[in-house]
Amino acid sequence: MYEILPYRPELDQRFDHFVKHESVNGTFLQSRRFLNYHPAGRFNDASFALQKSGIIAAYFPGVKTLNNEFISHQGSTFGGPIIAKAFYNGSKLRELLEEADEYLSQYSKVVLKITPSIFSKENPDLLEYTLEHLGYSRHTELSNYTPLNATVDPLNLCDAKHRKQFSMSENFKYDYRELDSDSEFETFYHFLELSKAKHKTKPVHSLEELHVLRRRLKKNLRFKSIWFDDRYVCGMMQFLFPETGVVHDQYISPDESFDKFHPTTTMNVLTLREAAQAGYTKFSWGISTEDGGSYLNENLYRFKEAFGALPCVNARYEK
Repeated sequence: MYEILPYRPELDQRFDHFVKHESVNGTFLQSRRFLNYHPAGRFNDASFALQKSGIIAAYFPGVKTLNNEFISHQGSTFGGPIIAKAFYNGSKLRELLEEADEYLSQYSKVVLKITPSIFSKENPDLLEYTLEHLGYSRHTELSNYTPLNATVDPLNLCDAKHRKQFSMSENFKYDYRELDSDSEFETFYHFLELSKAKHKTKPVHSLEELHVLRRRLKKNLRFKSIWFDDRYVCGMMQFLFPETGVVHDQYISPDESFDKFHPTTTMNVLTLREAAQAGYTKFSWGISTEDGGSYLNENLYRFKEAFGALPCVNARYEK
């Protein structure tokens, strides 16, 4: 009934059109425009689509690991499956996922990182229910988002401590703007590395990869910064999801030696305000869990709550 369509580079435009225009839960993070920023050889691409009568019903961007596992997708925060609007109903979804499940049985393990509800055009409950009843186990990581409204100042959603910190910054004439040059961008990355090193981690992306993403994702990526007396104070890398009204904080990069005002608080409030005034309805902070969701970083979670953040989950399904 369904035809398996393994990924080939010549299918890039067709798959990207499906993700953007024909699916209920596709975002640029599953597009080949995004996934192909990874250098050749980093992953063993095992992506495939299911089509019926020449129409794509579902797309599974994914990789095959050395342990013969299928992960959708190891090079993206969430991968799939991505489902066509015409097939997202009770009768057709079960049928096409059974077909995909049979194809995926060649792997020792399958991990599906589905698009969270705040990034989806349609609620993922039907997809989650169907996967669970096909024998997949559900695992979650705890994330946060702050609801936005153009008529409400996000500062009013913050706790007293952060309102006070932000009010102190208003005594200074700083410059809030996008990063302009390669040298400014490298300054941003330098402080990002320092910030990550404090927590014994590294940025997910190299400097060169961020340059590539800047060129590829002009409509879905921006870098904001704060400067004071020509000194770099803080920067933020944001992913933009205009179709579902979400701005996502991917990285924040403060100069922690700056002592005139609190750089992180000021950056967060300014970006919340900007997103709200631009018509976005949610500001995503990302996960506060570690080790696949088994450990909650309570200090990080409370920090996000102090900016009016509410809980949501990133779910993955394994079999």
